[in-house]
Amino acid sequence: MFRLKVAHSPDSDDAFMYWGIATGAVKAEGIEFVQALSDIESANAVAARDAEYDLTAISVGAYPYLADKYLLLDSGASFGDGYGPILVVPVGAKAMKAEDLAGKRIAVPGLRTSAALALKLRLAEHVAVPMDFKAVGAAA
Repeated sequence: MFRLKVAHSPDSDDAFMYWGIATGAVKAEGIEFVQALSDIESANAVAARDAEYDLTAISVGAYPYLADKYLLLDSGASFGDGYGPILVVPVGAKAMKAEDLAGKRIAVPGLRTSAALALKLRLAEHVAVPMDFKAVGAAA
């Protein structure tokens, strides 16, 4: 039996990626799938440091650091136009546009995440503060 270690985050897009394997809808004779579940920043870091996974969900922002260890597949991506990442501010904040946040501390779900990359491309001048993905919205 060949073991294939598959890493993904609990985010809905990654969970959907793994759903077929977890429910038995995807069958591969002679292959045992081993699930490795972690937040996306941890997956990015472990993949970069150890190349521990056979298949892993990573952030597009992390791929340049992993290109010598992993190949991109032509399916499974959840990166596109028209949805996330988003900037959130507390109710009543004076910041009403991204430019109003120039030079400010902004929570990101990891320094090599797609959200951090998109923010850097949109607003070069800011201080990225890594924070657990689930805590970012509440920190606003």
